[in-house]
Amino acid sequence: MKKIKILEKGLFVIAATCALGMVALTAPLSLTEQTIIAEAAGIDTAEVSTIAEFEAALQNPSVTTINVNQSIQFRKNITNIPNRDLTINGNADKGVVINSSINSIYGKQNTKGTNTVSIKNVNIVGDDGCGRFFTGGSGNGPSSYGWDVYAENVTYKGARFVHLSEGKLTFAGTNTINTRAENAWVHDLEFLPGTVYNGIAANKDHGQFSAFYFNGALIKGKATGEVKIGDGANVNVKIGPQSKVNYYYPVFYDKVQKVDVGVGAVLDVDAAGVAFQFIPRADYINKQPSLNLAARSRVYFNGRGGGNYATMKLQYYGSTVNVDRTAELVITGDSTKAVVESEYKGAIFNLNAPKNFEIANKRPNSKLFYATNTTINAVNVSRVKTWSQVGGDYLEEPVSTFTTRNFSVNFGKCVDSKTLGINGDLSPQFRMENYGKISLLGGLN
Repeated sequence: MKKIKILEKGLFVIAATCALGMVALTAPLSLTEQTIIAEAAGIDTAEVSTIAEFEAALQNPSVTTINVNQSIQFRKNITNIPNRDLTINGNADKGVVINSSINSIYGKQNTKGTNTVSIKNVNIVGDDGCGRFFTGGSGNGPSSYGWDVYAENVTYKGARFVHLSEGKLTFAGTNTINTRAENAWVHDLEFLPGTVYNGIAANKDHGQFSAFYFNGALIKGKATGEVKIGDGANVNVKIGPQSKVNYYYPVFYDKVQKVDVGVGAVLDVDAAGVAFQFIPRADYINKQPSLNLAARSRVYFNGRGGGNYATMKLQYYGSTVNVDRTAELVITGDSTKAVVESEYKGAIFNLNAPKNFEIANKRPNSKLFYATNTTINAVNVSRVKTWSQVGGDYLEEPVSTFTTRNFSVNFGKCVDSKTLGINGDLSPQFRMENYGKISLLGGLN
């Protein structure tokens, strides 16, 4: 690795071995001259200690790694940085802080290819009104082409971490993202295996924001956004933790059509209102949007003060939730309407020997589902426990326990919870419309 030390006012020192031998220069050079010499020497790493040095390194296309060695503060937007793969090492473990204030780094728009900005070991502070650290292309909706972001061991507090409407945001390591608005705008989102993610969105007043906004363009007329939570990852998100008003926006919002939770992974969402949602769109690429829990994964959705808002909203025909062996899905709410809203026909829950499938409504005299033609298919289960609509934390014993192995129950005649039909060995006395909590335990427990 060859390094460049960029100094203020154009002074810099190069120490590199190249075809011309050992070069040592100290001279007041322009940014263009710096770039020419750096490229000739094959230099790819910049050591920076001031914002001027940081900006010069960002604008130098030959620099692919920037090590930030002292705390810096942005003075303006840094725009049109050249397209190339770039790594920013923030030295957060050494106390270095990057203050982006109301400003952002803007990657140069590129519709012909994609580059990745890797942001590692950084502690970033931005303005909570409009500050964000990186903006791909123009960054505002379906025109921010050409950039992905890889974030590893990042701490960020501000308005939004990145605007990446046409790019993919990938997390690794341990990350803490605390934002006034969404954590990020994305087209696709991935948490690599073993990642720990602690996110807070809509952290002030009663602002209405999701945690991740999938607001990019359609791909050949289709909504293709995906979320992948890798094996063993632990993703924790709070939305509006200071509020109990009717928050509408969930953890992933808009053009997301598939959420995969890997083996042994955890997704824990605590929201003031809606925690998880597939919105009504006719352009999902896979026709039926899906939430998929792999073996031993655990997913918790909690709506703390929803009022009339359900915790889970499956708002498209055939929306599907798949829960594999020994996985756990727990959905709790506090809503006069329901905990799960599936008024579009054909929503399906497929349960294969889950450790626990549980839905509870803390609001007394309130139902679990606001549904139309919704079905639960369960195989390799042992029993179903039910509670009446007493509300609260349901500390009392269940009012009934049904022993069963394989069954299918269909309910929701027209936006209600009325049981319409039961197949398999579940007792015909089961009535979804009567319950404030149900718990289904797999046969492997």
